[in-house]
Amino acid sequence: MRRLSAIVLFMLFLCCCGDELVLPESRPQVVVEGWIEHRGFPVVMVTTTVPVTESIKNINDLKDHVVNWAKVTVSDGKNEVVLFGQKNDDYFPPYIYTTTAIRGEAGRTYTLKVEYSNRIVVAKTTIPEPKPLEYIKVAKAESKDSLFYLIGGINDDPRTKDYYKVFTKVRNKDSVYVSSFMGLTDDVILGENKTEIPINNGTGKIDEQMTEYFTANDFIQVRFCTLDKEAWMYWSDFEVLQSLTTNPFFPVSTEIRSNVKGGLGYWAGYGSSYYSVSIPDSLRLGRVHGMDR
Repeated sequence: MRRLSAIVLFMLFLCCCGDELVLPESRPQVVVEGWIEHRGFPVVMVTTTVPVTESIKNINDLKDHVVNWAKVTVSDGKNEVVLFGQKNDDYFPPYIYTTTAIRGEAGRTYTLKVEYSNRIVVAKTTIPEPKPLEYIKVAKAESKDSLFYLIGGINDDPRTKDYYKVFTKVRNKDSVYVSSFMGLTDDVILGENKTEIPINNGTGKIDEQMTEYFTANDFIQVRFCTLDKEAWMYWSDFEVLQSLTTNPFFPVSTEIRSNVKGGLGYWAGYGSSYYSVSIPDSLRLGRVHGMDR
């Protein structure tokens, strides 16, 4: 669902730190990454933070920080459901908590509670109403004839405060929807006259070379989401911090704003609309009108 999990972002932080950095190890914190969308089921991943040390950990060691035995519950204010844990190699880390006993509904608030190692982590989120894209079209990258990006037409209501996020999933490349590069916007960024937003590629694997472009034969599924202010603030801080971790000249010390209490991470409600784009076909058609799920 996202390009990098919080635990992996922490590893990037370790990689960009100098050799002289020596900090005392602290008690690991619980990291929650979860979402529930309109007409969808909750998905939650639970990990613990990686302690800061002088040595660089191998990515395979991160499995030691995956929490397999937490009690995870979701409540809609009337019913509280315990989620079940299961191995799922489509995600990273490859273990999720989910259930089919509760389904998201726009306008409702959902409370997440995670109990693990004598700690309780809680968060609340509200699912906004979905706001479908008007259209999607394909554009060629400048000076790169074989690379492309998408443009989404958006009809933003200036009378309401809205927050938007884009996820993409490329067939035979991504196992789940991943965060689109620079795929976060709101009314302020859009401005009064802007009606289009870029839809860039994302990456779901940490060993991939990052590119924001799609290739000529890609079949792309787009997930366009509305989200509440708290989830938008998390993703905004996450994207800034993620970009800084790749630059050794900028220190990384900013804390990500979060709606999670008692731990780290996020619990997001999404009003999602889904679209499918085939680049060769879309180039001929000019615009693609997607189908909502």
